[in-house]
Order: sequence, then C-alpha cells, then structure tokens
Amino acid sequence: MKKRMWLLLLVIVLAALDVISADHLRIDAASSKFSESSDEDHGPEADAPEEQKRNNGIPPDEVAAIIQEELRLFPIPQSISHPAYQASFEDSWMSERTFGGERGHEGTDIMLDPDERGLFPVLSMTDGVIEKRGWLPQGGYRLGIRSTGGIYYYYAHLYDYAEGTETGAVVAAGQLLGFAGDSGYSNIEGTIGNFPVHLHVGIYYNDAQGMETAVDPYPFLLPLDIVRMDF
Repeated sequence: MKKRMWLLLLVIVLAALDVISADHLRIDAASSKFSESSDEDHGPEADAPEEQKRNNGIPPDEVAAIIQEELRLFPIPQSISHPAYQASFEDSWMSERTFGGERGHEGTDIMLDPDERGLFPVLSMTDGVIEKRGWLPQGGYRLGIRSTGGIYYYYAHLYDYAEGTETGAVVAAGQLLGFAGDSGYSNIEGTIGNFPVHLHVGIYYNDAQGMETAVDPYPFLLPLDIVRMDF
C-alpha cells in the first residue's frame, strides 16, 4: 500500500513538473517572438507587422481629413525648360515586394522619365519637422517628415539631400528636400541601380492603439497641383 502511495505521489509530482516545464517553454517562445519583432522604428523604417500589412490603406475619416488639408502640392514639379520630362504613378498599394522578405508595398511609386538620378527635384508636400534622415536598406536615402497634424510623410530612394534638411529642421510645403534617385535595396549604404529612378511616397498615422499604420497615398496624390520649376 505504501509503495503504491509513493508511486502515485511520484506520478503527481512528475505531472506537475511537466506542466511547469511546458508553461516555461511557452513563455520563452513568446518572449523570443516579442524580442524579434520589437524595434524602435516601425512602418517604413522596419518590416511592418502582419496586422499592418493586412490593413486596407484607407484611414479613418478624421485622419483622411487631416491629410487632405495638409497636402499642398505634388512632390515632383513639372519642368519649365523641359516639358517632356514626365512623372507618372499608379495605385501599387500592397503590390508584392521581395527585398528583405515577402511583403506588401506600403506606398506609391512616382516613376520618372528620363530615368536619370539627381535630375528631378523632390519637394515637401506639407509643413512639418524632419524626424528621420539617412540610409535604410529598403528605402535607401530617405526623409521622414512629421506634420503639425501628427502624420508621418516618407520620401524614399533619394539621390541626395538639399541643404537645411537635417533631423529636427522645420520645413514648409514646397521646400526642396533633395533629388529623386535609385538608392536602396541593400544593406550597403550608397547602393544604387537596383531599380529605375523613382520617388517612393509613404503616409503613416498612429491608430487608436498607438500602432503606426500605413495609408494608401494614391488617392491623396491625384488631386494635388503640380508646381512648375526651371530644371
């Protein structure tokens, strides 16, 4: 009888240890997943979380109203001296991209003709403050501007930067930010030539949970006036 009781007690103890061990493994797995996905940058600055990739790109009405009010002009001007120079774009929202892993395209690409880096000026679409500047593997040389309404406007694949575009600088709508290029798609800073010259435009806002969420820029770019410049 005593032997059976000891055996029964041993079985209970071992079962309890298995439960504790299983819970520990689950906690470790969850901690590992959290640490891999955590980053001080989100949206255009890092791989977007799955919830963000699945969003439809349509912001709430109040956010859309802010964006419509803030956007003043198209980021690529029309050349006065060369009317044949063209900037064209289409709705490429969530089109497949593979650099850095399969993902959806969170923005609008403005394709440029002629395909010449450093030719087309890039203008700020809004007033705001430069929040991010420098190299990203996906975006190449980029600028991120936080508007007065709290929206984040992202300009990627630049050839170079204009003077006065340091982090923290205040910019006005229509101000020269730099020139369009083909930088990016590499961990090596300064890489060019992996795709045609274009400007990637991204728009992001923080949702009710504080998660940075991407907006499809296409419908917001369509009605913008195009400034004519001599270049």
